[in-house]
Amino acid sequence: MEYSNYDLSFRLHNTGGILSKMVFGVFAPINIGMSFDIDRIIGSGSNKIDTRPPAIFFKARIYSGGLMIPAVAIGYDGQGYGLYNTSTDKYQFREKGIYVALTREYLVPGLEMTFGGNIYDFEKEGVFGFVGFRYGIENKILFLSEYDNINSTPENRTNMGLRLFITDNVDVTIAGKNLFKGPESERIAIIKYKGKF
Repeated sequence: MEYSNYDLSFRLHNTGGILSKMVFGVFAPINIGMSFDIDRIIGSGSNKIDTRPPAIFFKARIYSGGLMIPAVAIGYDGQGYGLYNTSTDKYQFREKGIYVALTREYLVPGLEMTFGGNIYDFEKEGVFGFVGFRYGIENKILFLSEYDNINSTPENRTNMGLRLFITDNVDVTIAGKNLFKGPESERIAIIKYKGKF
């Protein structure tokens, strides 16, 4: 995100909850933000609305990239996803934690590849890998795919989505997370507003 811009997004997930996230471009290479998850806000039944502790987001671009070398960013994302286990205080899909990401355009204009590694548990889980692709068409539509949580084969995840740019400030994303895993898969929708301050 560019300096003096902000993103406000609302992620609707399959537990009837809304995950709100706001990110600010406070300096040219630095983004900071916070997310807040409210569960069971949509739906019926006697289950009460539940809230989760807010999570912090930080990202710094340390190299903007060149003809041969990809752009490099480091950051921290403390927000998990999916079902929340109240006994362990952990999400079904753990947070990214500390990460390094390298991004570069490949093969054809508009096709970006990002790859990197992350660690969220320094005691036992180790380092995880991720690789993703984005392909945009005329600032109207963006195709998204990602293979993440790469560490132990059964736990690897395939994620795919489609982002539609409704206006210059508003876009909508429809996506599937942890695909091809039956009941463990998740369908999500994200509405995002972009502005300046």
